[in-house]
Amino acid sequence: MVERRPGRGMGHQGRGRNSRSEAASARPHGAEGTAAAASATAAAGATVEAAGETLARGAALADELLAPWLACLEERLPEIPLLDCHTHLGSDADGAQQSAKELIEALDRVQGRAIVFPLRRPSGYRQANDRILAIAEASEGRLIPFCRVDPHADGLAEAQRSLDRGAAGIKLHPRAERFSLSEREVDRIASLAHERRVPMIVHAGQGIPSLGRDALTLAAHHRAAPIILAHAAVSDLAWIWRKAAWHPNLFFDTAWWNPSDQLALFALIPPGQILFGSDAPYGRTMAAAAVALRGALASGLQPWQIAEIAGGQLQRLLTGQDPLDIGPPTWRTPPAPGPLLERLHTLLIAAIARILAGDPAADQLELARLACRLPASHPDAEVAASVAELLARYERIRHGEPPSHRPRPNGIHLLFLAAAVARMPEMPLPDREALHGGR
Repeated sequence: MVERRPGRGMGHQGRGRNSRSEAASARPHGAEGTAAAASATAAAGATVEAAGETLARGAALADELLAPWLACLEERLPEIPLLDCHTHLGSDADGAQQSAKELIEALDRVQGRAIVFPLRRPSGYRQANDRILAIAEASEGRLIPFCRVDPHADGLAEAQRSLDRGAAGIKLHPRAERFSLSEREVDRIASLAHERRVPMIVHAGQGIPSLGRDALTLAAHHRAAPIILAHAAVSDLAWIWRKAAWHPNLFFDTAWWNPSDQLALFALIPPGQILFGSDAPYGRTMAAAAVALRGALASGLQPWQIAEIAGGQLQRLLTGQDPLDIGPPTWRTPPAPGPLLERLHTLLIAAIARILAGDPAADQLELARLACRLPASHPDAEVAASVAELLARYERIRHGEPPSHRPRPNGIHLLFLAAAVARMPEMPLPDREALHGGR
């Protein structure tokens, strides 16, 4: 584990190619006091930590194995602090689970911080939100609590209560709680976010119909509320990019696995409206950073703009400030890779899609390994070798870990990164010394 130094940049694993302000780093104790908060923190994490200890070790190993691919970006992106806008704690019926200890250890590896909110709780969110508040209070500023609410279950009152106790924002999940953004209760919650000038993050990934038009309406009616569409707004990205610049309080997080979607986001959305996120435990902060920072560089964004995406803009929003305009979209995507890397990238995307659907992908992964065997003299041989190394490290994780009931196997983040490396071959790669140290 690296030394904990909040405010520093990415971890050095190798070389290669106002009161609102205080609320963003430390939470008030509330009426219960420090002892009660510490007790709630311990109780909140104990069950999940015990159940997920072995799986957490596998996820931590995956972070260690992919670290060189993040570290090699430091020469072009020095000292960029990471503030992850999208992480969860607790356990979910789909098998996802993450303890505060696991998340903080993952953040330590990149010397970062994170916004955190509960995983799905069908029984309601009052207790879960209180746990998040207590855990954040005990985290020494590493975790920033958001409350999660269900508009169909007195969500406005729970949002008010949680914000009064120190929550820094609100999480809504239309798919899990089965509501639309056009509902009156959602508008009332957005009005509260506007009044308090706090962010409201909304699930906008797969499994839901289009919600973009309703999101634009909320953003237009509640201009002091930063509204964050999670998962690159993949449900609406095909068209909503044309409207984004007219709604400067509408934001998009990068918590999504497909590098093509992220490249579209970086090319079409004003960079000041993009926020870094991982979706942990479904994603990993280190892996998400290795992919997103590559995409931002490949799309022509400057280091100072990427620093805003990585956390600077979000820190501003958390302290109630207006967002900073850091320029128009780049309207640029990196050139398509050559035919052999394009083939490799397509095979990896096919394998990932099958794994995410719960289907076997051995054939696609074997074809991807074979596709890496380029002649040493080929101009893309170094990139293919880097992908082959990531595939070998993925197999190391998969061969050694116990059967997992999580929705995603631990090592899949190495595949997300492998697909990004194949799609963006001009980006820096770790050298042999860094790779040898990461084995």
